[in-house]
Amino acid sequence: MSEKRDITEEEKSLFESATGKQFTRRSFLKWSSALAGAAIASGILWDDKLGLFREASAQEKGLKEGEWIYSNCNMCGGQSGIKVKVVNGRAVKIEGIANPNNIANISTNYEKALKELSILYNDKDAAGRICSKGNSGLRALYDPDRLKTPMVRVGKKGSGKWKAISWDDAISQVADNLGKIRDKYGAESLAWFSEDHCFTHIQQDFCKMYGTPNYHNHSNLCDVARKASFKLVMGNERPLADFEDTSYALVFGWNLLGATKWILLPGIWNRGRAKGAKMVYVDPFCNQTAAKADQWVPIRPGTDGAFALALGHVLIKKDLINKAFIDEWCVGYDEYAKYVADKTPEWAEKITSIPARTIEQIATEMGELAKASKPVCIDTWSGPGHHTNATLGGYAITVLPALLGMIDKPGTIMEPSKIGNKHHSIDFDTPSLKKPRVDGKGTKYILGHGSGIYVETRDVVLGGKESSQGSGVPKTGVFVYQNFVMSVPNTKKNMDFIKKLEYVVVNDTHMSETAELADIVIPGSVYLERYDFTGYWVTWPVLGLRKPVVKSVINGMTEVEFWMAVMKKMGMKDKKGYSPAEQSYDAYYADEYNPTAYAKEQNWETYRKSTLAMTGKTEYEKFRKEVKPPEGGSVDDKTGLVKDKDGKAVGVKIGVKIMKGFDTPSRKLEITSTFLKKNKHTGLPEYSEPEDRPTADFPLYLINFKQNEHTHSRTFNNDYLMEMKPDNPLLINSATASKLGLKDGDAIWIESPYAKAKGTVQITERIHPEVVALQHGYGHWGFGKVAKGSLNKINKWSPAGTNDGQFFAGKAEKLSGQIVAKEIGVKLVKA
Repeated sequence: MSEKRDITEEEKSLFESATGKQFTRRSFLKWSSALAGAAIASGILWDDKLGLFREASAQEKGLKEGEWIYSNCNMCGGQSGIKVKVVNGRAVKIEGIANPNNIANISTNYEKALKELSILYNDKDAAGRICSKGNSGLRALYDPDRLKTPMVRVGKKGSGKWKAISWDDAISQVADNLGKIRDKYGAESLAWFSEDHCFTHIQQDFCKMYGTPNYHNHSNLCDVARKASFKLVMGNERPLADFEDTSYALVFGWNLLGATKWILLPGIWNRGRAKGAKMVYVDPFCNQTAAKADQWVPIRPGTDGAFALALGHVLIKKDLINKAFIDEWCVGYDEYAKYVADKTPEWAEKITSIPARTIEQIATEMGELAKASKPVCIDTWSGPGHHTNATLGGYAITVLPALLGMIDKPGTIMEPSKIGNKHHSIDFDTPSLKKPRVDGKGTKYILGHGSGIYVETRDVVLGGKESSQGSGVPKTGVFVYQNFVMSVPNTKKNMDFIKKLEYVVVNDTHMSETAELADIVIPGSVYLERYDFTGYWVTWPVLGLRKPVVKSVINGMTEVEFWMAVMKKMGMKDKKGYSPAEQSYDAYYADEYNPTAYAKEQNWETYRKSTLAMTGKTEYEKFRKEVKPPEGGSVDDKTGLVKDKDGKAVGVKIGVKIMKGFDTPSRKLEITSTFLKKNKHTGLPEYSEPEDRPTADFPLYLINFKQNEHTHSRTFNNDYLMEMKPDNPLLINSATASKLGLKDGDAIWIESPYAKAKGTVQITERIHPEVVALQHGYGHWGFGKVAKGSLNKINKWSPAGTNDGQFFAGKAEKLSGQIVAKEIGVKLVKA
């Protein structure tokens, strides 16, 4: 018989509120047992049998007392504005607020929607929204599997043998070991990998004062190929789509309505649709965005560039381009026109599997609308961007708006105006910082991004030889909020890489698969416990602030505080004697805020309370802005390029006016790239076949995808989110499944040249018949109890899905260094 226990007043109150009955011990126990059973049956795992009731009771109480504290979400990279109800120091509820990031990315649309929604809900804050991830944030904060104290390894790597140590000891050990590594191998022997939010600034400062050029962050795993493609054309690596004001949207490989990185996206699309906008969506997988589009175009993976070139061919052939705009604002058109002369729809059909008549139809539709001065919006993201031909394939897509003259106008692809926080620069100069990066950024990868090239660094370490750039081999790795093992393609290589490093520091919230291979693990913070600045995904300057709404649940240190402490222990200062470590945590962030850029009357304290700073409005055709002739500068009579006295391009002469132009070498839109020509390339958006296409042995394309229930590999220990999406069956077309003799729910072996693992079949009509797909991020063996598996209907522990990363080659795209995570051939065998 179980031991009799006391029932708290909170539990009694919750019972009476939920059932409408008067409390009795018998009725309470019967009710709570039923709820606990339901929770287990639904896949929710409670570390504490009463955790559900205590939290629900706190939330019930929190609706009537406590305070709302404003902040910004970080359950994904969307950075929605939120408010958090805090009762007696405990966060009990999260809601969205009416920040621009939650509503619209054009200032006038934001103001209009905010007014209308505020009237509709009779509450300004209610105009904002957050997604399922944002709503589950408390489960991340109070996750019982969070690391609570620093841990040092006492057995072999991966043995699972750890010893808890104090924070002071952890600071000393990390400082001492990093110092020894630098003394023995040189500063460049440190490779650093980080998340890409504001707490990275302190990490970049640490790397600079340590002396290593080998800093990497998450962007390399995300969209650097897209950044490179847009930068080649318009000089801006992060343009934003104005779907709300468009008449026609052509979208490549971006599940904006299903993955929903920015919660404003469904709203702006729905409002655009209500105005009559049409969407054509290009993707091998009919996801939520394809389902809501007017036309889904299933395409062979990695062939988007060929499709885009054929669209360009039709636009030119039918005289649907904007000749006046091209003559005034573009360079390289003649070379491009000659290149696409034979890139017919029939040519593209053989490569892409898209019927020639469909290619002709789409090009004609958007060309005729553009001719009639109706806005057309063309955008591309990670679908085309995670292939070996991604940058030039994306370049072929990003050229299309230039041909139509559809850039930086209402309803088109927009150049955002951004003002970030200020950063106290580190004045530090040491020979090791001038050495080539180990990953080939700017040398082997001529369009490499500041986030580095993860797989190149990994492969240099595994090869044990100097990189092709002549830099040394890293001997130590620091991983902050980066589960390298699960996030980077080719899981086996990732594990071998980390095992080969002599000293590994992991700073994370959980004992992740990467942390399991570390020498020391430092507990990380959850976003509700720390500061971050966050630039919003809108077209006018808006700066959000994430701030602590509760004290550290684990009584720990934030990432910034920990690395400041290590800095101080190592005596790090720049040439002027400055060190961020000399400031308090609050003072460091107060110093980073730039009130003069937003509102002079808004000081740090008022900004900290509101967590939102805005200035100005969305501006259009900023490239036409007139600029003053620079004193001592020059104007090239042939090109119109205007340079200052130091030779820097600052504008372009159009007619008799000097205008700002675009941030490209020519200050114009580059249909053929000046930069690529200077780097031994034709400069054209040439099409090449993906390197890792299916073969006779591995006949099906495997791609991965994301949905709004999860973020990368990070949210899989969140029981609320795992209840929504506990598994990732392999999606396969019904015709393909029939040929292979597979039925819905069959267990199968999935095999690529790099891995073999079990999966489960889900048959659907919503995928190209030559393609199979897995949702990214599943298949954990670390991170926590929920991530590793769940109770099924017969109380048997089952693994939570299949790790997609193990199947891929683990390559970097040849120009940008983007990881390649959607390109490999696989075969399926019934298990």
